[in-house]
Order: sequence, then structure tokens, then C-alpha cells
Amino acid sequence: MRKSVLCLVVAMASLLAACGGKPSSGEKPDGNVGTSTKIEGDSTRYGLACEGCTDSVLVFLPGTGGNPVTYNIVEAFMHRRVIGRPKTGDWVAVVLNGEDSLKADMVINLDELKGQWVQWVAPTLRKNPMTEGLEEAVQEEMDSLLRERLKPVEIGFALKRHYAAQPIGLLHALTSSDDDPVEFPVPKRYMEWHVFNGRLVLKIRPTKEDSLHHRLEVCDTADFLLLTRDSLRLRFKDGEKGYSRKNGQ
Repeated sequence: MRKSVLCLVVAMASLLAACGGKPSSGEKPDGNVGTSTKIEGDSTRYGLACEGCTDSVLVFLPGTGGNPVTYNIVEAFMHRRVIGRPKTGDWVAVVLNGEDSLKADMVINLDELKGQWVQWVAPTLRKNPMTEGLEEAVQEEMDSLLRERLKPVEIGFALKRHYAAQPIGLLHALTSSDDDPVEFPVPKRYMEWHVFNGRLVLKIRPTKEDSLHHRLEVCDTADFLLLTRDSLRLRFKDGEKGYSRKNGQ
């Protein structure tokens, strides 16, 4: 057992030494340094950003092993296809150009992508049959009291290590009953995330009804538009959505 652990430590030290960097909070320390992070049909390459990365080039150490490779990212940077700035030691995903093997069409900083991403969304006021038929002044007063509860709440998702995901803001919806005059927004129950050919795939936790009807796995797929230290913007099939990083995490 000790021998296996030692071998893993030595292997990881060799990878990081080749980049001249230190491990960050990503998949590196657990030994999943390449093929285990990929899913079938994904042509994305995964590895470490090495010293020497600029707005023009990405110095990339493949997670599958080998020597660092320098990719041209000039056009990717100009077309805003460098999602998050690669820093030495970061775990990154690279989509290569189909005609030039030393040119990257897209670079995604997976370590920067991890975190808690939220939107502020206001609850909605349910139709209240109790106030129907009352005098207008009384109804207006009751509605004004209810509006005080319509304060925005945070909903979103957390993207964690080992490609685990978790909804944020679900507690508001779970603790609300049908009798509650205020209806809280329900976040998607994401349970897993992956990058697939340059797009973000978010797997939704199946419901009991899904299992009962043997439905296929349900996922949301989004295009990356922007990733900074504090902001994430994605394009889903129903439109664009912007998120802020929660508590700097």
C-alpha cells in the first residue's frame, strides 16, 4: 500500500516538475491525470498549463504523459475562446484545430471553472384566493405585506472536484408548501459536470418518475461565453445566463 502511494506521489511530482508549478485544487492530486476524465466521444485534451503561457501561446503538459507542447492560441484569444486565463499549474482543457495540430481553437481553465455560481432571483407571488372578494384597500394592504417576502434569493450550482455538481438554493423551494403565498425559484438539480468538445455538460439528478419510466439521462448543455475570477456566462438552448462567484469560492 505504501509503495503504491509513493509511486503516485512520485508520478505527480514529475508532472508538476515538468511544468515548473505547484498543484492547485483540481483533479491532479487524486491521480486522474488524463483518460479517466474523458467521456466517450470527447476529443478534448486535458493537462496542465505550464510556465510560459501568454495571450499568444499555451504551454501544455498532457495529462496522459509526455513532454510539454506549445499551442498557438492567438485566434482563440481574439475570438474569446480562451475561457479563463491559464496559469502555471492549472488543469486545463484544450480543443485542437482540425487542420493544425499545434493550434488550439479553444482553451478552458477547469480549475477556475470550479466554484459556486449563483444568480439573484426574486420569488413570485402566488394568486391568493383568500384576498379575492375583499375590499380593494384591504386586499392591497395584504398584498403589500406579502411583497416584503419577495426578496431575491441565490440560486445556481456548485462545480466541484471529481466532476461532482450540486444545486444551490434548493432549500428555499423544499421548505415552501403549496399553501405558501410566495413561490421560490427551483434550481436545476445538477449532480455531475463535464466538458465535452468545448461545451459544458451538466447532468441532472433523475427523479423517481424518471426512474419509473426508465427515461434516459437528462443533461443541460451550454456554450461558454465568459469566465473570469468572479463571473461566468453560459448560453443554454433557452438563452444566455450570467452567474457570479459566491463568496469568492
